[in-house]
This record gives sequence, C-alpha cells and structure tokens, in this order.
Amino acid sequence: MARTAVMVVEGIDDGTWVPHLADVLPGFDVRLVADPDVADADADADADAVTHVVMWKLPAERLATYPNLEAILLMGAGYNHLDLETLPDVPLIRLIDPAMANDIALYVLSWVIHFQRDFDRFAAMARTSTWRGGVSPVFTRDFVVGVFGAGVIGRTVLDTCAQHGFNTVGWSRSEHDRPIEQFFADCDVVVDLVPLNEATRGVIGASELAALDDGVLINVGRGATVDTDALLQALDGPLRAAVLDVFDTEPLPSASPLWQHPLVTVTPHVAGRSDPVTAAPVIAASVAALRADALVEGLVER
Repeated sequence: MARTAVMVVEGIDDGTWVPHLADVLPGFDVRLVADPDVADADADADADAVTHVVMWKLPAERLATYPNLEAILLMGAGYNHLDLETLPDVPLIRLIDPAMANDIALYVLSWVIHFQRDFDRFAAMARTSTWRGGVSPVFTRDFVVGVFGAGVIGRTVLDTCAQHGFNTVGWSRSEHDRPIEQFFADCDVVVDLVPLNEATRGVIGASELAALDDGVLINVGRGATVDTDALLQALDGPLRAAVLDVFDTEPLPSASPLWQHPLVTVTPHVAGRSDPVTAAPVIAASVAALRADALVEGLVER
C-alpha cells in the first residue's frame, strides 16, 4: 500500500493554515513545521515522505532535507525574498488568490478616498482649530487614480476604483497609451504594483515623482521599485504624501527616515493578506494540476 503523501506547512500564523489545507487535500497528511530554523525539527515526520511544502521563507537548508519533494507552494504572491538558486529544483508556485487581489484593492481604495476627500488636510487643520481652510471639494470623477503595473492585481485595483466613480488609468510596459512621465503627470494618485526585476529597480525616481507633482504615491508592490532618496526629496517639495506598505528591507529599520517623515504613512506589508480560507483551495488546485501535468497558474520560471 502506498504511503500517504506528507505536506509540511510553515507555521507563520500559529498553524491556522493546517486544518484548511487538510480539509481540501484529504489525500495528504498535512503537518506543521515546528521550527523553520532547525533542519530536523520535525521529529515526528518522515522526511522521505514529504512531497509538498507550503511556505513563505523556509531556509533552503530545511528544504534540502526532503529528498522526495515534488513542489514548493508559496503563501503569497511574491518570491523576491527567496534566493531561487539555492532552492531545490522542483516547481515553485506563487499564490494567485483573487481574494488577495481584492484585499489589496480595498486597501488602495481606502487611501484613495482618504486623499480625495481631503482627510489628510482636514486632520492638519484640526491641529490648529481651522474650519475648512479654503479646501474646495474634489469629486471622484475628477480624481485620477493611476496603477503603475496593471497586471492581474493592478486590473482589480483599477476596476474597484472605477466602480466607485474614480477616473482611472493603467500603465504597464506591454500596454500603455502615453509615456511614463506623462502618466505620472496625469494622475492624482499613483499606485505602484510593478514587479521587481533589474528593469524596474528604482524605476520610480526623481523625474517620475517630479511629474506626479503634488499627487500621492501608494506603494503596495515592491519597495525597491521606488528610489527612496528621490522620494524623500520629493516629499520635501510638492509631493502631497506617500503611503508605503513595502520596503527595500523588511521589517523597515528603526533608523529609516521614512518612519519620521510627516507625509509618509508606513504599514507593515499588510495590503494583501494571505487568508488560508481562500488560499487553501487555490493551493489544492495547484497540487492537482501539477500531478496531472496540466498548466499551473503562478508557476515561477527560473
């Protein structure tokens, strides 16, 4: 009789992923990785039986202890935090969960409304007991939200903002109708969602931020796509504000000037939260597709 396949799950959320994965993968013995920093921490698990790993950043040394590994399935959409060359040579699947895209879209929408309704300006006026202060209303139809990196998640953000009446425009390298600097100039808010690669590292720099002028930058993509020094200079100039959920180094070092800048809002990489309730069926579908040699959404090419 064939042995039951074992799936081990990184315990980044107190083991809450395990029951949800076990529910949608009845053919697997789903177990929690007790200590991701210890190579042999699974005293009760036969390493030879482990066929699949669900993880965010388990060390390569840990993964190397599983000789019969068939696939690595990530708990999020990104993989830039991993050194792909050190990982076992098996399929690496990033999480493409529509619920996460919606979560990001709602995060963005909340901030877009915040600035469209001038809540930042009213908060500043309240500190000096100023009533209205000459702020003229701006309605959604006249407030332009641009998504820089209009891929799958970007399109969800665009659709969500458009459904709430905002004027929207997307820009990607493969599909755009205007030069990049003109795109920034045309927007009141730019949402950064470009993936990180050598072509996009620091792609939002001084010229793009100058074109944005007194607009707002929201970064929910990758921190290194923005030139931080150029951003700080722009914030000391006309740029209205920056909402940053991602950073070059995470956690953001306590010495970073971004923490203290009055026009910067820092959130700890929470714009798109991985929800095991919605993610588990996506992971199960990926496992089934891999075993059937079918097309797998989210397969990382390396």
